[in-house]
Amino acid sequence: MTFFPVRRVVFLALLVLAAPSVHAQTVDEIVARNIQAKGGAELLRSTNTVRTTGSGTMQGSKIAITTTSKRPYFVRNEMTLAGKTMVMGFDGTTAWMAPAGLPAQPIPPGPQTEGMKQNSQIDSPLFDYKAKGTRIELGTPVTEAGRKLHHLIVTPKGSPAMHYYLDAETGLEAKMVIDTEDSGQTIRMEMRFSDFRPVEGRMVPFTVTQFVNGKPVAEMNFEKIEFNIPVDDAVFKMPAKQSGGKAPVSGAN
Repeated sequence: MTFFPVRRVVFLALLVLAAPSVHAQTVDEIVARNIQAKGGAELLRSTNTVRTTGSGTMQGSKIAITTTSKRPYFVRNEMTLAGKTMVMGFDGTTAWMAPAGLPAQPIPPGPQTEGMKQNSQIDSPLFDYKAKGTRIELGTPVTEAGRKLHHLIVTPKGSPAMHYYLDAETGLEAKMVIDTEDSGQTIRMEMRFSDFRPVEGRMVPFTVTQFVNGKPVAEMNFEKIEFNIPVDDAVFKMPAKQSGGKAPVSGAN
């Protein structure tokens, strides 16, 4: 009379133990869930421009930032700190900056220019990653604040690896971590994403917090995120020197 129930319990226990391997997700399944959670491939691919407007703190000081990006490699950042505005831009070829009250000047080719080119990208590194030559591997999942996070090791072609952690329940990014070196010391840069909201069919984070070696250094809260607004290419080009030594800092309209 007891053999059948005991056998059933053993059988169920084996199913439970086997469940993680049976339901283990592949890289492509995790990436597909992320793309779908953010609005789907078709909608994301149709996005040509993005403008974010926000404010926050950087190393204890209040800042306001407006960033405009446009395919394929255009970006313009306007940052106001202590009443002064600095503008940086990239027109697909030339990176430049206009410090407050000074003429715009080109930024020599190098890591900063390459960084601006990468920041101009509208799509995340997960989107169409195979076509871009990006390698993605499964890392060890973690649990933080009661949330299970998938771990993807993302290595774009010619760039260092980035560690993406995606919420297993929502499929959305929880944080991104990248390790760099400076003077022989490893520096861990971490971006945490929260307050996701729907905007024109897309799910986007309205709060981004940055950490360096575990210490918070900046937080940005977006007031407005706009998609597919008309932006002239001229907005991203380095402005000509003007009389009075001032460079225009007006945003895209």
